[in-house]
Parts: sequence; C-alpha cells; structure tokens
Amino acid sequence: MKFDRICGILLALHAVPLSTTAQEEGTAWSVSLDTVAVLGQRYTSPIKQRADGSIIWDMQKLDDMPKILGNADPLHFTQMLPGVQTNNEFRSGVNIQGCDHSHTQISISGVPIYNVSHLLGFFSVFNGSHYPSMTINKNPMSAAAPNRLGGELVMELPDQVPDSINGEMSLGFISSQGTLRAPLSKKLLLIASLRSSYINMLYSRWLRADEQDVRYSFYDINATMLYNINSSNSMVFDFYHGNDRVAFNNQRDDASMKDSWGNIMSAVHWLFKGRQGIKSKSTLFVTSYHNDLHISIRDIMLNIPSDIIDVGARSSMTWNAFKFGLETIWHHITPLHVKSESEKSFINYEPTPSVDSFEGSMYINYTRSIVKNLTINGGLKATLYYLKNSTRGSVDPTLSLMYDNNSTQLTACYAIRHQYLFQTSITNMGLPTDFWHSNNAIHQPQYAHELNINASRFLWGHRYKVSAGFFYKKLYHQIEYNGSVLDFYNTGSNVYKHLIHGKGENYGYSVMLNKCSGKLVGWLSYTYTQAKRRFEEIAKGTYPAFHERPHEINAVATCQLGQHWSVGAVFVYASGTPFTAPAYVGLLNQNIMIAYGSHNGNKLKPYSRLDFSVNYRWKGRIFKENGINLSLYNVMNRSNELFYYVSIKENGTFVYKPAKLLLKILPSLSFFCKF
Repeated sequence: MKFDRICGILLALHAVPLSTTAQEEGTAWSVSLDTVAVLGQRYTSPIKQRADGSIIWDMQKLDDMPKILGNADPLHFTQMLPGVQTNNEFRSGVNIQGCDHSHTQISISGVPIYNVSHLLGFFSVFNGSHYPSMTINKNPMSAAAPNRLGGELVMELPDQVPDSINGEMSLGFISSQGTLRAPLSKKLLLIASLRSSYINMLYSRWLRADEQDVRYSFYDINATMLYNINSSNSMVFDFYHGNDRVAFNNQRDDASMKDSWGNIMSAVHWLFKGRQGIKSKSTLFVTSYHNDLHISIRDIMLNIPSDIIDVGARSSMTWNAFKFGLETIWHHITPLHVKSESEKSFINYEPTPSVDSFEGSMYINYTRSIVKNLTINGGLKATLYYLKNSTRGSVDPTLSLMYDNNSTQLTACYAIRHQYLFQTSITNMGLPTDFWHSNNAIHQPQYAHELNINASRFLWGHRYKVSAGFFYKKLYHQIEYNGSVLDFYNTGSNVYKHLIHGKGENYGYSVMLNKCSGKLVGWLSYTYTQAKRRFEEIAKGTYPAFHERPHEINAVATCQLGQHWSVGAVFVYASGTPFTAPAYVGLLNQNIMIAYGSHNGNKLKPYSRLDFSVNYRWKGRIFKENGINLSLYNVMNRSNELFYYVSIKENGTFVYKPAKLLLKILPSLSFFCKF
C-alpha cells in the first residue's frame, strides 16, 4: 500500500551480539527488527492534481462521491472544479477558462467525440464505470495538446487484465446502467457497458419548462477489448455509440421542436513499451456525429440536419526527455442546412454542400531538469490544413516551467494554439444544435495566446491541499452566428451569410481547498472569470460571451459513516449567464419579425442548487457489494431560470419570458451492486 507521507514508525528492537566474547568497546552489534508499523494518511479523494496542473479522476473512488440521481458523473463534477464553468440544466458542453465549449476536446483515449452531451444535466455524459480514469488538462503544457484553444478531457482505456469476471450494475426509476469485465484469458479482456434513460415514465408530468412539454431519452453502448500480446506490446479495440432524443411541444403557440443527435466511434490502439524509456502509441480511428433537428411553427415545418465524420491516424513516441508525434485526419463536414417539410412553404432554401478537408500535424517536445525540483518543458507543433482553394498552416510554440518538491508545486506556461474547425449555434437554449464547419478562404483559423500560472501546496500532513491559479487568453478570428432560428422561416437564407468575425479575451483566477484523506473528503472552490468578445457587426466595444459566469462557488463533500452508510452533498452558486432580449416582436404577412436590443445586455438570475445523496451498502451472497442510493436533486426547491423565449398570448400579443423547469425537487431511488 502506498502512502503520501510516513507519519510515524514504531520499532520493537531486539539486540543480539555477534559473539559471546564481544564485550569490548567498539564491538559491532546486530539489530533485528521484529515489528515495523508504518502509519500514514491514506489518499481517499477521487481527484489527484499533477504538478503540470492536470487532474486525474479515479473512477473506482468516484463511487464514493455523491450519487445524484443514481450516478456519480465525472464530467458533472468536472464542472465544479476551479476554472471550469458551471452549466444549468439546459446547457451542454464544457467551458474551460472562459472558452467556448467547442474549444474543449472531449475524447476517448485521444479520439475526439463531437458534441457529446445529455440534456438537463441529470446524466453522466459517459458511463464512468467503463473507464479506469479520466484526465483533465485545463492548460496545455505540452506540444502534444490537440488543435483546440481550450482544454482537453480524456477518458482513459484499461491496460490491465483482471484475474476474474467482475462488474457493476445500477437500476433506478430514471435510468439504468451496467458494466461487465470478462477476462477471456490471462492476456485478453472484454469490457461491455450499456446504459439507458426512461425519465419520461415517472416524471413526464413535471418535466416541463413553463408552457413547453419536454420528452427526453437516451442510450449509449461501450465495448472495449484489450489484448496484452507480451510484456512490451498491447492492442486495444474500442467502440462507442450514443444517441439522444428530445421533443419540445408548445400547444398554445402551435410550435414544436424535435432533435436527435448521437456519436459513433471505433478505434484500434497499439501500445509499445521498450527499453531505455521508449514508449509509443499508434491509433487508427473513425468517429462521426450527426444531428437531425425538426422545427414546426404553425404551417411551416423545417428539417435542419448537420454532421461531421473524421477518419484519422496518429502516432506518438516518448524517448527519454523527448516526445514526438504525428497525426492526420480527414474531415467530412455537412454544415447545418435547411430542408422544407411543408407543402405550403414558399421559401426556396439554398442547399449547403458538404466539405472535405485534411488536417496534418507533427510535434516535438523536450523536458529537462534545470536544478533540483525545477523542470523546463518546451515544444513546437506544426500543422498543415488543406481545403479546396485554401491551404493554411501554423507553428505553435509551448514553453513552461515547473517546480515540484512533493509538497509545493508551481507552474507557469505560455503557449500559442490554433483551431481549424469552428462551431456555431442557431440558439442558446442549450440543445446541441451547434454545427461544425471548416476554415476556408473567408474564415481564417482561430488562434490564441495564453498564459497560465498555478500554485498548490499540501497542508497538515497531506490531509489538505490548497491551490490557486491565474489565466489569460487573447482570442483571434472568433466566429459567431449573427441571427436567430427565425431567419430560416422568414428568408431561408444560407447560414453562412450570418457568420461574422471578431476577437475575444478571457481572464480570471481561482482558488480551491481540497480535503484529500479521511472519512470526509471533498473540495470548496471559487472561480472568477471574465469572457469578453468584440464583434463590430454586433455591438460597439466589448460584451460578455453567452456562457460567461463571473462568480462561481462550488462545494462537494462526501462522508463515510461506518461500514454501511455514506452521505454526500453538492452545492453550486453561479452568476447568471448573459442573453439578448428583443426590443419588439410582431407578425408581418405571417412572418415573425423580431428586433433585438443590446447584445447579451441582460442576464439571467444567479443559479444555485443543493443536491443530497445517501448510500447504504452491504455484502451479500450473490454480489460482493450491494447498495441502495437515495438522492434529492435541488433540495432548496430553487426555481432557476434556464433561458428566455417568445410566447404568444391568446390575444395575439407577444411576451418574452424566462423558461423554468416545473419540476424543482427531483427525488431518485436506485439499487446498485458489484460482482
């Protein structure tokens, strides 16, 4: 067993002379240790922060965290870490250090998964029990980071074959999931996971946003096969498929919206461990995302689909202080386009052609120790992006300093990052209606200069850890959609006509106190973030990004009460996000006319929520561990604002009002087991 610190050693000594005549001064004696007792503080927190600032989630310890609605979601808890924006129930994506969620890459062992999200914030994005750990890189300190302006979340795949069949299962009133790990031999492991939601069965009456009925369901499937060929070589075959469906229906306005989105990913990884510190990893993958949005308002019915498909290969090698890497990706992108499904439609919609592009990157990274506990890390990444009639390239440097003496960690990093794929949205409701498109002759690649400074220190025998950080990002060639979904009804215009360019600036700081060991573990964090944007076509001067939350307080705690009971709680407080209110709304020749006021000039009310969870565990004959989870979502019965929308009254007038979930407190009861 490993301990972070040795607190005391108790020795029972028995002195035995080397010989019976050895009584003279200076005679050597032998000391035998009959008993050695090592006492220390066991690290029980599910998160570990590395010296480079990255955070590792231990999925096995995640079971001890508060299980809200029967799940302990690593991405849900990630949003409660410092530097990561908190989302409300209708927001999707992960915003890190003030960046858009499209600036964050979510991947399975490095293979990107686009727009992966589940509505309402109730459910884990991935089946956490399928993965041994998750890595969060909020500030890239290596040239190996992906071509994104924000951070990176990586679901790690297993590398060990267990001795026997094991797994876990959870059955609840809202969703169920299960994972099976089956060693087919000493070298071959098969892992399969399945999860599904049926929240509408019991909560359809309350699952409403004011006048809008909401129906939602999802499922996802994981399958992973690990084959340890020998001590140096391993192969991993991985598959993921997820699909979500949501429907909004507003009978008063005779309006409805249906959306179906999902991902399919398959990959094969080859891992090699050789002598002299040589390690390599090679990957072939195919990943795709589709979105099929249907909107109906009165007699007008539209279908607005989009998708993206990636076929790629990457390889990386570590040799002593050097790390090299190559990556090639072919992108096939079908941007958002409009199809009329109404016989009465008089609008001639322009078809949007698909786009094929090629992205190739290579990098080198070097790490060297300057003096004791002080390390310098430098790297360069060169990228070539080819598109018909447009070829772009960049060379991005990374330079960082890191001090680590096991108790105190200090890091400083400067980097330039480029991003060649863009994402824009036609609505801020939180639905994954965002569509991807490529840079071209008109839309230049986004890039950013960024500076990160972080410090952390263990306190009181490694039982606590306090950390603080500062970040600054200068963003260029940002893109926004300057319009609304109503543009499709009135003109049927091509979406590219509404794309505009601007700049951005993110800065802020954060502090966190983490309780690392003991029966009570958790953390308390505060984050201050400013995310400003400047688009001359929208407003004079700067304005806040739609996801900006200047102040955020997050607290997570769980406590073991004896052998059977454990309790946990989650508290969130965050500033309200900005939105753009209309100046007036009206009808002209059956067309909805809307004029907006100051862009993001209004804010939702502050968001706050308290969740509570209690578990009772016991050992059984069939399963090695059984348990019952009872959780309460939104214990304080807060009516948080989700977004604003236009409502038509019976007299024909319009009202712009906030949408709120009618279901405030959401109870859940589930049974879980391990075998």
